[in-house]
Amino acid sequence: MFRINYQLKKAEQIEPWGKELHWFGLTDSLLWIDAGNAVIYEYSDSAFNEWNIKYNDYQLARFLEDFSEILPYVAEPIPKILYDSIECFGKQIKTWEILYTEKSDSEFFDDFLPNFYEPLCNWFFRRTFNSMHLVDGPFIGCFRSDDNVKIFWESDCNETLKDGSTLWKYPKGVYEMKYSEFVSEVFRFFNSFEHDMDNQVNNVLKNGIKDVFVDKDQLKKENTMRKESFMQKVNSLNSNSEQKTCWSEVLSLYNKMISEIDNDRL
Repeated sequence: MFRINYQLKKAEQIEPWGKELHWFGLTDSLLWIDAGNAVIYEYSDSAFNEWNIKYNDYQLARFLEDFSEILPYVAEPIPKILYDSIECFGKQIKTWEILYTEKSDSEFFDDFLPNFYEPLCNWFFRRTFNSMHLVDGPFIGCFRSDDNVKIFWESDCNETLKDGSTLWKYPKGVYEMKYSEFVSEVFRFFNSFEHDMDNQVNNVLKNGIKDVFVDKDQLKKENTMRKESFMQKVNSLNSNSEQKTCWSEVLSLYNKMISEIDNDRL
């Protein structure tokens, strides 16, 4: 099961930045994502006991911005060999990079990075986003191959608690599902958010917030603009105008990387 869960806080419960509150601030919420038997953005039991926090507690707009940005790329299927490498690709490119850092700076920055590293890695990073606004936040990606899609997440686990345990209950994992099910859930999530955010905004427009300034005209305008922007990206999941990646170049560079890593190990 893949499901994006959230719980918007009521406007009067949200702490404003200074004495003003904008659209972004009104999206303050809890966020957690069911991915099979794991839950992305769920804190460990030790973290809950120490911090009294269960899920990602932040403005949902941050996730919406990052997640929606990768959707036009997720719509484009990637070659099977790359799809099968998702779990280890990050370590592979890091190993490859280290091989070239041992050479001269000019060769590394003038040749390797623009001509090899970036052309190879673009497909990967365009389908991923980080959670740097959170302590040790997970790196998340979505990758499609034919009718399937993988949800990949990984935290560096640099942050440990007093008892030595990790911050996240499920610090890394991969969940595979049908692409059609992924698309259906993404649409459900964004439609649900639109509905709830409309109610949030309408309540503020009608009742205001005690001791907090709200630019109501701007709030109404931004709510409409944000909905249109998000849904344009969501609709790309069913669009025929997919991103056009030169996969022959990517695969050639991928094979070059694997060959050079293997040769270095000999």
